[in-house]
Amino acid sequence: MKLKVYIAGKVSPDSVFGTHEWRDGFCRELSRLTGFDIVNLDPARKEEDENDSMLIFGRDCFMIREADIVIVNLTDDISVGGSQEMLIAKYYRKPLVGVAPKGGKFSKEEKEILGKKYKDWMHPFVAVPCDKVVANMEGLAGFVKEFFSQPGRKVKGLSVLDEALEYYAGKKR
Repeated sequence: MKLKVYIAGKVSPDSVFGTHEWRDGFCRELSRLTGFDIVNLDPARKEEDENDSMLIFGRDCFMIREADIVIVNLTDDISVGGSQEMLIAKYYRKPLVGVAPKGGKFSKEEKEILGKKYKDWMHPFVAVPCDKVVANMEGLAGFVKEFFSQPGRKVKGLSVLDEALEYYAGKKR
């Protein structure tokens, strides 16, 4: 099976990966683990005027719309662009998988917030929009294989915003 994949995450060589080309290795590993032909829709591969905001934003929206799946690599140094790409994926109703290592910024065995401790905590801005959150490449590969072998699979859309609002309003009564 051939899959077009958009991987949201750091573009900067100053990221934890130390290179612009980190998505290539990521896709090779995902291909090896799934047996799928992974096509990397990599925004860092397009040589465009990075000072043209509408062009860059439009390019990323186009690539996300064309993708079969969007993966967000939730490193501790993820940029604002990565979080925006998550919501763009929901706008286009793309399956969104977060890779959030346990113990990282977005997934903790225990987290203290305002003096209260929470077990198995996941950042709400990851947990709600993502169709799945995994801790590593093996978990990602397992989800991809399962998801794309099932007919009638469900994908969250932007309705998660209204659903969360209604949930909040119901809890406040």
